[in-house]
Amino acid sequence: MTQTTTVPVLPESAPFSEAQRGWLNGFFAGLVCRAPGAPVASQSVAAEISAPQPAEPVVEVEEEFPWHDPALSLDERITLADGKPKARVLMAAMAQLDCGACGYLCQSYAEAIANGKEKDLTRCAPGGSQTGKKLKELLAKKWDADQVVLPSEVRVKRNVAAEAGTGKHDRHNPYAARLVKCQPLNKAGSAKDTRLVAFDLKDSGLTYNVGDALGVYPENCPDSVQWLLDRLDASGAEEVTAPNGLEISLFEALLKHYQISRPMESMVELLAASATDPAHVTALSAMLAEGGPGIPEGHEIIDLLDMYPSARPQIVQFVQALKPLVPRLYSISSSLKAHPDQVHLTVGVVKYLNARQRQCKGVASTFMADRLRAGQRARVFVHPAHAFHLPASGDVPVIMIGPGTGIAPFRAFLQERQVTGAKGKNWLFFGDQRSDFDFLYREELEASHRDGLLTHLDTAFSRDQQAKVYVQDRMLQRASEIWDWLSHGAHIYVCGDAKRMAADVDAALRTIITGHGGLSEEAAEAYVKELTKAKRYQRDVY
Repeated sequence: MTQTTTVPVLPESAPFSEAQRGWLNGFFAGLVCRAPGAPVASQSVAAEISAPQPAEPVVEVEEEFPWHDPALSLDERITLADGKPKARVLMAAMAQLDCGACGYLCQSYAEAIANGKEKDLTRCAPGGSQTGKKLKELLAKKWDADQVVLPSEVRVKRNVAAEAGTGKHDRHNPYAARLVKCQPLNKAGSAKDTRLVAFDLKDSGLTYNVGDALGVYPENCPDSVQWLLDRLDASGAEEVTAPNGLEISLFEALLKHYQISRPMESMVELLAASATDPAHVTALSAMLAEGGPGIPEGHEIIDLLDMYPSARPQIVQFVQALKPLVPRLYSISSSLKAHPDQVHLTVGVVKYLNARQRQCKGVASTFMADRLRAGQRARVFVHPAHAFHLPASGDVPVIMIGPGTGIAPFRAFLQERQVTGAKGKNWLFFGDQRSDFDFLYREELEASHRDGLLTHLDTAFSRDQQAKVYVQDRMLQRASEIWDWLSHGAHIYVCGDAKRMAADVDAALRTIITGHGGLSEEAAEAYVKELTKAKRYQRDVY
């Protein structure tokens, strides 16, 4: 028999305005919803908040990182970390995604650099060259003695799943999963190429929860490998050392073990040192100079070899200047309860022309879309979510905002809630370019809406009309109802682009809170912090 939890509601006689009462009712709803099985509260309990309360005992709290927000710019994050210990300032330079692709979390990667255990400043793939440059700049700074080490009383949290193994198959021992299908999701005529990628996990021992990610170890494009071999005047049979210390052929090293697209500073330094043309030496050296132009945006190693043909390093040195090929993490798009023995991904295939008009490809996305065939295998592992989970209670309403491939985890959320019979309301905001071509999972979502699983389905297709419309615009159009859901304990989730979409959605949310909650900007900021602390506002952004 299912027990019904009564949400406490402030009585009309309580000395609060209507907006304040709505804010507090939402707060109480969140508390009750995230503590299933707790004693049922009565209205009299809520009324007691106006009476003097005894002082709470002082308890130890987790260290807060106000810069740990991917929606903030690098400069904003560094400003927030000003005056903090060295490791915390280094942490502010990271992309703040806690994606685990580097083998760390943002916090633990920064600490490893600060204490000298990690020398590679380029592991943060989402932060790219911007993060690498800032880390290099910060390490060159003269630090006060009291900023060099962390206070001993700080409790350091670790994501064991990201930094160590979690089972038979993990990051360090991936499972060779068979590709089941790679199905186009966009219609013919779309400017995009998005795929539903499904892998078979039968007998792997791997399990996952909705909200988790799947790590995929890709292989480089054989054509790109051959282009490099041609320019290096190499056969591919040369013996080199793999990242694990084993001796392998150059071809295998470039195909499966090293990152051969984006050039690191170590590669530019090597090319400058090996160039015989003075003009080439000058140009390559200038890229690394303080205040110099830097490595041209979008240029790959092959471009530099083409631009500076006198720069031809020795094969062993060339391989030593490469970074190991790291796994890519993708939000899981399925519920294991709905698809036993399978895991689904929603993959946007990356292809573009760089400034030299050369076709470039996303390593992992084109590996799955173009080179891996059904029945062939890819090395995968489950990366548990750090902070992106459905509410413990299925009765809690959820609002999901995921344009483009950001729909991925919400497809999984809906499958999970359907299979488990969750009674909570579900609201999805989805957007893309054009409804006729880019409405990902359209049939599934519209069926869920008709069947009542999706209470609301709001879409925003930016190019269906002259004035572009995005998910944040739809949010503002439904502001009063969003506030009502929040006031009744709803959890809100965002997935997708960190730099633009997530920031715009966050701004829209704050506008809704101030406009319909009647709160000042300061009070709205406190409200958002409370939502986040209570796990009612969660983001999976990249």
